[in-house]
Amino acid sequence: MRFVIARTIPALALAGALLAACAPRNPELGAYRGVEFAIESFYETYAFERNATCLRPEMAIARIETVEDSPEKLVLRVRYFWEDRAFGLDEEMFPRRGGGSWCSGFDERIFTLAKHPDGRVSVIAMTGPQRERG
Repeated sequence: MRFVIARTIPALALAGALLAACAPRNPELGAYRGVEFAIESFYETYAFERNATCLRPEMAIARIETVEDSPEKLVLRVRYFWEDRAFGLDEEMFPRRGGGSWCSGFDERIFTLAKHPDGRVSVIAMTGPQRERG
């Protein structure tokens, strides 16, 4: 019996952590399907960082704040950590500086999303440096 309980508690804790990770960071955004995926995808497709030195950054959202929520659009302030793994570590380009990465850091952007009748959202604008859309 003790063995079953000892294995069940960590499994339940892991399941709870996984469910919490899937929940939106801002509970009021739960009504919008795929909001975080839409933001991350748009950022990774169009954004660049550090004056176009880091051209393929990836984003990890840290915080989302609702700026405007109207029937047609949703405007969000997103705080995020970004990293461009394609750039490489500083020590490869600047051996005397030591580890770390020039192409990583925290930042904040405003994302404007269009609301669709089926509950989906899609990003239509983003602040900050970005590549032109073709």
